[in-house]
Amino acid sequence: MKFKNYIFLFAIAIFGSSCEDIIEVKLSDENLNLYAVEARITSDSNPFVFLYKSQLVNTDTEFAGISGATVVISGNPKPGKTITLQESAEIKGLYLPKPGHYYVGEPGNEYTLTITVNGIKITSTELLAPVEPIDSIQVRASNRGSYRFLGIFTYGKEAPKLGNYYKWDVYINKKLLYPSDYMAIASDEFVNGNYIPGLEIFTDFHDPNKPEDRILNLGDTIHVRQNSISKFAYNFYYQMINQGQTGGMFSVPPANIKSNLTASDESVVLGMFTAHDVSRSNTIIIDESIEKQLKK
Repeated sequence: MKFKNYIFLFAIAIFGSSCEDIIEVKLSDENLNLYAVEARITSDSNPFVFLYKSQLVNTDTEFAGISGATVVISGNPKPGKTITLQESAEIKGLYLPKPGHYYVGEPGNEYTLTITVNGIKITSTELLAPVEPIDSIQVRASNRGSYRFLGIFTYGKEAPKLGNYYKWDVYINKKLLYPSDYMAIASDEFVNGNYIPGLEIFTDFHDPNKPEDRILNLGDTIHVRQNSISKFAYNFYYQMINQGQTGGMFSVPPANIKSNLTASDESVVLGMFTAHDVSRSNTIIIDESIEKQLKK
């Protein structure tokens, strides 16, 4: 039994694994060795840029990072604060600020990423939108699974201006709950300016007969990062989740997701540059009082 956690428009959607057909997908070399970028700037940590080459979807090897690029992030309007990143000594293709240097984004500013590699200039610009503070989180038994599973709930006020987009990162024992199966994103279309009490961003669905499959366990520490994201990023993540459902009866056909990066030679660039304002929650320790809420 497998469940997945997604949030769209502050409405909960649970996708099961039934009614699946086997679909044969024809693969080609058309999208092999394209430039791809994963890049981020936030209001509370240093930026990073990972530059690599794309691979076929059936390839089971690590992405090949690209060395020798010039990577610059600059704040707009110009002249703005600018930083040139250097390649990590440990990870090929990963570009970071020099040791001891810090460059955090400021809410309300636009940031432009410029990568120059092999005579090609790759660029992208994103607005770092402000995010409302997260008041608190709770961990408690969820009615989504008849109180057999723990859920993580956020509390806070939504900004009064329509057009805000959010992504929540869950940390368990200071480690990010990473797979896209657990992604929580939302827009404020139906809740603009309201206080949101107890938004369930994650439910620890698992087979009750396999307690070893639990993600949230007694003694774990939980905290959440509430991130602002752009409309483009929201749509990108939405499509990524849909791609993750490929193979189901109502799934979309597999395809590359449109990027917000452009190349000077007009070649296709994969990936995304994102900008996030960040609000961190309180920390919850799963103790006996929380554990006792679960129904057996």
